[in-house]
Amino acid sequence: MRKEMQNYKKNPLNLVNEFINQTGLSDTRMTINSKTGTVSITGRKDGYQYTTTMQQEKHGNIIRNSSFEVNVGKEALIEQIKELRSEGYKQLEIAEMLGISQSLVSKYLRM
Repeated sequence: MRKEMQNYKKNPLNLVNEFINQTGLSDTRMTINSKTGTVSITGRKDGYQYTTTMQQEKHGNIIRNSSFEVNVGKEALIEQIKELRSEGYKQLEIAEMLGISQSLVSKYLRM
């Protein structure tokens, strides 16, 4: 066990792969923003898209989880976009979470 923990400290991708394997996600994507210290993992399972975002702060880490139905109608998508925006997510982050373009997020926020 101790050796496994040391491996995770040396290679953070091992931790990401372990997370993906444990959750059973498919079609996974990972985005890293080294400027903000944020890593997002997005994948699909059972008709839902799941996103886990980890952000490094001075005194620890912030982890946020979200899930959304895949193939929802336009009105439900607009509601999800507006809810995420009210929670402080940026347009590009919302687009990555929902698997849509940033321009579509911008368009739907104006509605």
